[in-house]
Amino acid sequence: MIKLPKEVKKVIKALEESGYDAFAVGGCVRDSLVGLKPFDWDIATSCHLEDMVKIFPEAKVISEKYGVIRLEYIEELFNSEGEFQGEEGIVIDIATFRKDGAYSDGRRPDQVDFVNTIEEDLPRRDFTMNTVADNGSRLVDLYGGRDDISKKIIKTVGDAGLRFKEDPVRMLRAIRFVAELDFDLSKEVFEGISENYKLLEKVSTDRFRSEFIRIMGSNNPGKGLRLIMETGIFSLIIGEAAYSNLSRRERSDLVILCDNLHKTKPIAERRLGLLYTSLNRKTALASIEKFQFDKELNQNLVDAVYDMAKLYFKTNKKDLKKFIYNHGWDRYDYLANLEKAQRIVFDYDSKLKIEGKMHWVKEMKNNGEAIFIEDLAIDGNDLIEAGICKGKDVGKMLTLLVETVHTKPALNRRIDLLNLARKYKINKLAAYMRGIKWLR
Repeated sequence: MIKLPKEVKKVIKALEESGYDAFAVGGCVRDSLVGLKPFDWDIATSCHLEDMVKIFPEAKVISEKYGVIRLEYIEELFNSEGEFQGEEGIVIDIATFRKDGAYSDGRRPDQVDFVNTIEEDLPRRDFTMNTVADNGSRLVDLYGGRDDISKKIIKTVGDAGLRFKEDPVRMLRAIRFVAELDFDLSKEVFEGISENYKLLEKVSTDRFRSEFIRIMGSNNPGKGLRLIMETGIFSLIIGEAAYSNLSRRERSDLVILCDNLHKTKPIAERRLGLLYTSLNRKTALASIEKFQFDKELNQNLVDAVYDMAKLYFKTNKKDLKKFIYNHGWDRYDYLANLEKAQRIVFDYDSKLKIEGKMHWVKEMKNNGEAIFIEDLAIDGNDLIEAGICKGKDVGKMLTLLVETVHTKPALNRRIDLLNLARKYKINKLAAYMRGIKWLR
């Protein structure tokens, strides 16, 4: 038995008092058994949708086809000063007992038939660890789920190959559970994935990407990534040709990545950067494009592939300012954090370089040094009003000025900048030589 939240008990009691059976089932029970505190709770019941909405009129109907409603017990948290601090509570989905028909689209059953008992409902579920049902007074465990949870082993309900053919994403889910829970795949599940992984080619990019990101953001990402490689799924991530022709250096880096990825902060976006910078540019960019990450993450990953080496060799403040100027603070921060993560994973001798950049950035911010055009003590209107330039020449002049103050921050004063602008307008050679330092 597990300790059910009071809200779950209340829902089960309401259903039972109305004459229906109800059980908490699935991931919420599994997570409770391993000592986690679930946010999402699933209750399976013999009650049908039309009666559910009568018992719980405040609920939201999630699916009429599958007979699912949702109740939210969410409380907003504020500190003593009235500032919003987040939310706590649980969400409960209530679904009618059912059995599923064939899966012709590789995602959802073509037909569902509602049934009367939890014992008829459990066979449709994917893994044994997700088949344990508990209502506070009775526990149902038809497939040895509790034993598999205690042994930290992932097994399918029935033949692994058949379950993966029904919905190929179950293969990624199995690996995600390994990475999130620190479980292991059973021999049958591992072989089932290795034999059927190419079915994932038919899965939508959104579903594949979602599972992949969750694996990379888990507590045991290296364990998950290693399984992705060992089962063949990695060939779908980077392409068959690239997978077959990984260089010795790439293979070595990927092994090190799997061994040490857990040492980094559980930020999937950063860990993806570590993965893609372990591959050659052509392979990495093709994979990034394939997964259609959101705009910000896509830009960060492309930056990682193109610019990590460039950032590593920024050895003076002026060059670092130009790098930040070209990328912006957000993109720079991503790369700077990725550089720190690379040092952790690959044991790079980059501590002094990283600390140097951190020191320069701190100086820039503390001293209010100009990095971008908007940081200048003048703007385009000042140049126009002073009769120095107009039209498209205004932008060019502001660029010249910001590049000058990258080297000489003290010149970021209105009078000095206007004088410099007049000088650059008259003497194009002086403008060209603005950032050059002669060596004796």
